[in-house]
Amino acid sequence: MSPVFLKIPGEGENYSYPVLGLGNFDGLHIGHQMILKRVAQKAEEKRGTAMAFTFDPHPVKVLFPERSIEVLSVTKDKIELIEKCGIRTIFCIDFTKEFSLQSPRDFVKTFLVDRLKVREVFVGKNYGFGKGRSGNVEMLGSFGEEFGFHVEIIPPVVLNGQMVSSSLIRKLLLEGRVEEAIPMLGRPYQIEGTVVEGEGRGKQLGYPTANIMPGEKLIPGNGVYSVKVEIKGVSYPGVVYIGTQPTFKNSIRQVEVHLLDYTGKLYGEELKVHFYGNVRGEMKFPDRNSLVRQITGDILKAKEILNRY
Repeated sequence: MSPVFLKIPGEGENYSYPVLGLGNFDGLHIGHQMILKRVAQKAEEKRGTAMAFTFDPHPVKVLFPERSIEVLSVTKDKIELIEKCGIRTIFCIDFTKEFSLQSPRDFVKTFLVDRLKVREVFVGKNYGFGKGRSGNVEMLGSFGEEFGFHVEIIPPVVLNGQMVSSSLIRKLLLEGRVEEAIPMLGRPYQIEGTVVEGEGRGKQLGYPTANIMPGEKLIPGNGVYSVKVEIKGVSYPGVVYIGTQPTFKNSIRQVEVHLLDYTGKLYGEELKVHFYGNVRGEMKFPDRNSLVRQITGDILKAKEILNRY
């Protein structure tokens, strides 16, 4: 059964024993997954409705536009990932400045109580809500006692001594440490983009590349990465270069994909690029021959990384 995706919860809708996971869920890392899997498990036990409540766009984009936060997942990704956790009804609220001005109590009363009539709510320990994030999980528990729903707080997941969070994953990706992000996400990080016409420099060097125009998601730091590239549902090994081509004095940041086992034309195709490991950082080469030798080595190293998976 496919999930029901509702942009705004309707008035007066009735759900059998609503169990709700509450959060922004950017990237849907393993901590988020733990919350939502508990929701699905509890809903199954109670023969109720497994629900998730999230927001679009990311609150930081609305409240602090000067920070220009790069998200780990767009709404479409987030919905698909939430579905995989067993959630069947997904509410995505338009996050506006007006919405952000609600008091914690008004938010709970309007959405959780009056509209959804929740029976149980699952949240992460650091969840904040209401104006200025003035509501916390302890306050949510008090509202639960007042309005008649149970609140369960899910502790954070710790890997290698670090608490898994969307902000930590962003940091790792921006530093090029994509392999370290895999266990935190529970999957390789992915970006998507449509292939556009480039300068053809890769073909001239003997390694043709597909230039992609990525969307609004975070792009890992400059460098060369070992990747798998999905084209129309089929996966191919590849190498991705992200950077400004300092050898050729280019100033425009580009994302270039070289596929290892593909010969077809790619212009206009939508590519999904899954990051498995960092091959090297951005480098400037004295001449084209040095660059070609390095690319040959990059491909060998990329294959070694993929062989580990």
